[in-house]
Amino acid sequence: MRPLPHPPDAERDPDSLEMLRGWVVNGQFQISIAAWVWKEEPAEWGRLLADSANHLADAIAADTGRDRAEIYAAISESLIHHLQHPPGNLSGDFHDDAKTGAA
Repeated sequence: MRPLPHPPDAERDPDSLEMLRGWVVNGQFQISIAAWVWKEEPAEWGRLLADSANHLADAIAADTGRDRAEIYAAISESLIHHLQHPPGNLSGDFHDDAKTGAA
């Protein structure tokens, strides 16, 4: 397993919270989400996805020299497509760490 490093600010804040983590396992996507964080404000998840898309476009453009606008367009078009055509085979367990006190 090859985890990503935590952001430096998250390391310094004892109240920081990891909300989303994703893997490719045997060629399939798997995710772990702290859905309870914004269960009363689901639109904030949209903001998280939008911020992630912007950071991805910046990082890929910086790494490859490709046009940032084209990269962002490809990401956003794919996101819209997959939002409109979700897979029918989602599965997994749901845990509410806010209730259990787990970290």
